[in-house]
Amino acid sequence: MAEFHDLAELALNSDGQSWGNLGYWPNATNYSDACRALALLLGEQAGLDHSSSVFDAGFGCGDQLLLWLDHFHVGRICGVNLSRSQTAYAKRKLEEAGHADSAAAISQGDINDPGLWDAVLGRNQPSHVLALDCAYHFPSRAEFFAVAQWHLAPSGQLALTDFMLSDRHDSDGLARHLLRWMLKVSRIPEANIVDRDRYRLELEQSGFADIRMIDISAYVMPGLAQFIRRLRQDKVAAGVSKRPGWLGLLKYRLTGRFLEWAHRRSVLRYCLIIATKAG
Repeated sequence: MAEFHDLAELALNSDGQSWGNLGYWPNATNYSDACRALALLLGEQAGLDHSSSVFDAGFGCGDQLLLWLDHFHVGRICGVNLSRSQTAYAKRKLEEAGHADSAAAISQGDINDPGLWDAVLGRNQPSHVLALDCAYHFPSRAEFFAVAQWHLAPSGQLALTDFMLSDRHDSDGLARHLLRWMLKVSRIPEANIVDRDRYRLELEQSGFADIRMIDISAYVMPGLAQFIRRLRQDKVAAGVSKRPGWLGLLKYRLTGRFLEWAHRRSVLRYCLIIATKAG
């Protein structure tokens, strides 16, 4: 059975890259650079350094794992990812880069399974739990917050990029119906898409404090839409290694149009969130 989260984004990347997020586009002109910029922003805001122990919840094809190791020089990484194909790809990528120990510390499975966290972490408590552009896909983001808080070291940090409803969203009109349809198509549980106040409450109820939310919508949503328009026109101008097939182009075209509309109509906001384990 085909996976929903697979290796399709490889076609969007420059040669040798395998990123798979929405990207951060204030200066980037191609997909790989924008994705790396978003990961850098998350790592910087989380304060990663050589003393950090990272649990990556949803590490994709492994490029971000290499960034935590080789750019931020974190002391230890481990993680869980739902996709079998991506996890296998990430393991190979880490091993080829000389990080065999880190490759052995990542696993495939359900991020909301506390037993899987225990199996991956053993008795270790990470200083950081990261979720780069993936938490909205989790079966329950609220459950993820609770599991992350339980396993984090004292005063550890949760850092993620995520969607939330705009404070000005229309809860009853056509916009809401279109949003519900797009969430269903994208395999995003509707319960994960909440407004800022509800999002903060879910974090607080899970045991987090000192919550920071930084709205980066303007540097994410329109930028990806513009990239997809370039992709349709010229793969060289878009900086990709190969042009996606027509099904892929249709998927990305739909995604780009939706994100552009959701940003322009103030339906969704894309934020960077940092929270500290309380107590």
